[in-house]
Amino acid sequence: MNHPASNSVRQWAAVHRLKVSPNIAASARSGTGAVSRVGGQVASRPQVVPPESAVVRVMMNVSLFFNRATWFSLWLVLPLLAANVSAADAVFAPPTAADARTQVLQWVAERGVTDKAVLERIAQEWTLGEMPLTTEDIFQRVIRTLTSADADAKKIVDACQEATPIATWPREIIPQTDAMTNFAKQHLRLHVGRFLAQRQLYEEALEVLVAVDPKQVVDPASYFFQRAICEHQLLKKGDAMRSLGNLLDNTQNVPERYKAVALLMRHDLEQLKDASLGEVAKKMLDVERRLTLGRGGEKTQKVEEEIVEALDEIIKKVEQQQQNAGGGGGQGGNQNQSGGAANDSSIKGATAPGEVDKKDIGNKAGWGTLPPKKATEAKNVINRNFPSHYREAIEQYFKKLANRPAGKE
Repeated sequence: MNHPASNSVRQWAAVHRLKVSPNIAASARSGTGAVSRVGGQVASRPQVVPPESAVVRVMMNVSLFFNRATWFSLWLVLPLLAANVSAADAVFAPPTAADARTQVLQWVAERGVTDKAVLERIAQEWTLGEMPLTTEDIFQRVIRTLTSADADAKKIVDACQEATPIATWPREIIPQTDAMTNFAKQHLRLHVGRFLAQRQLYEEALEVLVAVDPKQVVDPASYFFQRAICEHQLLKKGDAMRSLGNLLDNTQNVPERYKAVALLMRHDLEQLKDASLGEVAKKMLDVERRLTLGRGGEKTQKVEEEIVEALDEIIKKVEQQQQNAGGGGGQGGNQNQSGGAANDSSIKGATAPGEVDKKDIGNKAGWGTLPPKKATEAKNVINRNFPSHYREAIEQYFKKLANRPAGKE
């Protein structure tokens, strides 16, 4: 009956770094006070933990429980905290020109290049003068060296020329980098990703760039900048904000032009609201880009459906606001009671019914067209209530739809 008390004494004392003598433990088991002999005399000492005290026993057990729970929680949480701190403190610093030259020459030696002309060309390429090189200069020298010493690398770089037609761009060149050394693979993929992003092939560019390790390339700023552009254009807000954060906050030697554009993209994303006219306008621009590239298939049609649904929701909100304003009395239902400016997701003073017929978004002829009466009503709403830049974007969007080419994506 009293053994649990003794165990509690020992465990509690061990947790709190106290020394419990055998006499105290025995006293706890026997229920008597602890004794000691001083000069041959028996002296009683007060009992530390009376075994009959249930309150003390409960308090000890609670103390032991919380102590063990604390250590268990730390054991679980500390690895996560360390990972988060490590990610937050990551700094992407490009190598110096001298360090980049060392990496390149090491790669050339591992390739076993013996052609004297090639070696002389590489040596001349990496003759460093007094003028400091930018990260872009260093990256371009790396690419030129790869093409000089590796025939497969040259094929990949040659395919990424401005004159290359997008419709015939050889996608099969990307897997060719898998068999290359890590140094060549990382830089060639960054080169391909930059080319695709500049040609507005954002989906393909992002697919290539996500496989690049920014710590393994000589120009990490270019990596984060191109990736942020792709994510921004594809409305991947969370991913884009992370890429912009890494570019602006965690990367060294970022060119000023990158910083300026990155700050604009960050501000744009911070102001962007779901299902707003701003988001609709961006999706319209994305559809226009896809149609320009000859992509009018399922992916494009899905974005078109989202645009129609978003516009439908906006019109419903306007109708609801008109009904609420009309029910309030005092002024007509065609007037907006608020004196403030309209926000991104509302149309001030709209009077048209705003009824939209659901259309089957497929490859049927005449998709996106409205009956003359409905078209006139919709045009009147746009002319009266949408800002001019939204109105122009919407008009261009529907013109593109009328002449869109067939595509697979």
